[in-house]
Amino acid sequence: MFTADLLRRLRNDLPMSVTISALGREGPPSKMRDGRFVFLCPQCNEMLVVVNPRNNLAHCFACERNFNNIDLLVALDFDFRSAVALLEDLLREYLSRRSKRSTTEVK
Repeated sequence: MFTADLLRRLRNDLPMSVTISALGREGPPSKMRDGRFVFLCPQCNEMLVVVNPRNNLAHCFACERNFNNIDLLVALDFDFRSAVALLEDLLREYLSRRSKRSTTEVK
């Protein structure tokens, strides 16, 4: 089974923009609007979902639904186990790229 720590890390440590970008055509359309990352709500199909960068949670201002990374994939018809497995791979890749970037930057 999945640990509570893993689920917390998938919700909080993997930026939602990274998740949506990695999904490609399977993910919702997204863009930057007025300095905020927004995407198409899988529930109501309005481009009114805004991601709060402080807590990595998204909120749809049309249907009032909230999303984290796991909720988003489930709303996109992934089953829970597949969603967690995919997000775990994405988190590992994201953290690896981030650590490589920080060790190669000139200080």
